[in-house]
Amino acid sequence: NSALTPFYAALAQGFFKQNGLNVTVDAFHGGGATSVAALATGAVQIASGGPTNFIGDLAKGVVKGQIFGESQDANYDLVVSKGITNISQLKGKTIGVSGINSADEIFLEATLEHYGISPSQVTFLTAGTLAERLTALSTGHIQATANSASFRAAEEAAGTVLIKSEDNPIKVPTVTFFATQSFIASHPAALKSFIKAVVEGAKWVKNPANQAGALTACETGSGSTAAECTQQIAYAENAAVAGPWTWSSTYAVNPSGIQQAIQATALVIPAAGKLTVSQVVDSSVAGTQP
Repeated sequence: NSALTPFYAALAQGFFKQNGLNVTVDAFHGGGATSVAALATGAVQIASGGPTNFIGDLAKGVVKGQIFGESQDANYDLVVSKGITNISQLKGKTIGVSGINSADEIFLEATLEHYGISPSQVTFLTAGTLAERLTALSTGHIQATANSASFRAAEEAAGTVLIKSEDNPIKVPTVTFFATQSFIASHPAALKSFIKAVVEGAKWVKNPANQAGALTACETGSGSTAAECTQQIAYAENAAVAGPWTWSSTYAVNPSGIQQAIQATALVIPAAGKLTVSQVVDSSVAGTQP
């Protein structure tokens, strides 16, 4: 995920080691369910992902832990086929998602509900990655999807950005850091050092003198193209669009965004509605102010 570029930069530049940490990376495919499974079995102690993935599994008792940092705030654009000009026109249409109960599907359900459209009035279809969903949109296989605002130029080439992330009242963070409860209890100082290293990575990436190195860290770490990495970095540095919690100076968690994530998750996993922000977030690590 190119939104984790500061994390990859912290690895490449040795910021974790400088803060006394030996960090190794396991790349998982298959979405949030795969990383949560790794957390549940103890294969990893920290994972990145959308908060709705973690909230859903906390509600189901699959994993115990908390979100302790945030890399990217609300980032999803609602992209539709050219010719659709109003969200009400999505009734009866097919909407592409990365997977059932995925972070993007939960975001879409919350957005549709806000505008008076129930999930039963649309058809959700698994349509692959961000790029694959835009291809499906441009070829008519789907009529709408949620896509990363980082790649708005590609969205506009494939369809129409009906609701921009910064204009959507549904603002659910898209990339957070989660740790198991046992690790939080036994290594609180390590988590603070982890956040400190990632913050140093963000400062390093934002330094124009490190542009080439930042792109290399992004491409190598995330597997994204140079063009995608360039767009992601430019997006994250534009606080007016990306919001103050994206690559912030503290990597703090947006409590309002987490509250919306809880409410959105409860649409598909009702038990999530009983969770509170304080149960989901450990604010002692990075705080709640960017």
